[in-house]
Amino acid sequence: MTQPDPSQPRAAVIGIGFIGHAHIEALRRLNVPIAGVLGHEEGYTRREAAKLGLRPYLSLDELLVDPEVTVVHQCGPNDVHAGQNLRALAAGKHVFSEKPLGVSVEECERQLLAARQAGRRAAVNFTYRGYAAVQTLREIVRGGELGDVTYLRGHYLQDWLLYATDFNWRVGAPARETRAVSDIGSHLSDLARFVTGREPERVFARFTTLHPERRRPVGEVQTFAQGGGQTEPFTVTTEDQASLLVEYAGGVHANFELAQVAPGHKNDLELEVQGTRGAAVWRQERPEEIEIGTRENVRTVRLKDPGSAFTHYPGGHPEGYPDAITNVIRTFYTGLGGAGSDRIATFEDGLAAARFVEAAFQSHTEGRWVDTRQEVAR
Repeated sequence: MTQPDPSQPRAAVIGIGFIGHAHIEALRRLNVPIAGVLGHEEGYTRREAAKLGLRPYLSLDELLVDPEVTVVHQCGPNDVHAGQNLRALAAGKHVFSEKPLGVSVEECERQLLAARQAGRRAAVNFTYRGYAAVQTLREIVRGGELGDVTYLRGHYLQDWLLYATDFNWRVGAPARETRAVSDIGSHLSDLARFVTGREPERVFARFTTLHPERRRPVGEVQTFAQGGGQTEPFTVTTEDQASLLVEYAGGVHANFELAQVAPGHKNDLELEVQGTRGAAVWRQERPEEIEIGTRENVRTVRLKDPGSAFTHYPGGHPEGYPDAITNVIRTFYTGLGGAGSDRIATFEDGLAAARFVEAAFQSHTEGRWVDTRQEVAR
């Protein structure tokens, strides 16, 4: 088998929905050649590939045997990640996967082992690490400016599934796979680990479902049920909301809120780190600002570090979500030919997120604290 040349990487993208398009845009900004794309169905793949001016791969086999493909970008539905990523690694490809890495701890463990055995680069896209202000917040916290970390609080709130007629393939997931916790809670969990360097040790969770029954479009799966289209009812087993208490190493306690049915909240991710000398808050919807609070000086706003490797525009030129994902992908490709970076998430981090999600589900179903440091019982 011809080994990929790390000095001339070429990407192939699996999944051509919202996040697949975001990957393609970032790759084009970085001048990384794209060999082609693979969608969920042949007609759809051909249509989207034509719009993008890219080659349509009509099967995973066709994509994996293409010697020009160096890196596989996994942007498909959650339940295909493990199987397709394992095949890509076995074919000698590097893998840049969307989260979740897998829908279970066991799937993530298998992928981590396979990546190590294959000697390929393997990363998970936790996009919010890509904001320059998040990198700055990490330096503030780990540098001791806030004193000893004592408490974390945060939330990730959205309203895009507020109505029973709002439909996305995610709402049909099995209960154990979770939804709010895996889709957005994993981002908050990773953000807390990344910024503080502390591992979660125990979690106590309570899930609620606003709509036990929703309506979905009849026929080809769509992102949302549109007015006037034919729909049918179906039973929802995943959670719309979750409240989590988390204990971190060193006696640090956290209180997290998650919801995909919170009116007026679009992509409201927030993390506050409190310490013995001060507190710092980062909000995704104000991504360039860190709010610092002390007893002496109640609130001040600090901007992203203009000298950060994750900052690319002068002050006053805001950088947002597309820039963050570009930063993550840039860091991944830079590492293909040499040392990796602890600034983006690896398969180890994907496994840590899976442990957190499974522990939260087990805590909810059993009504008790659950350890996140080892594989939870299944």
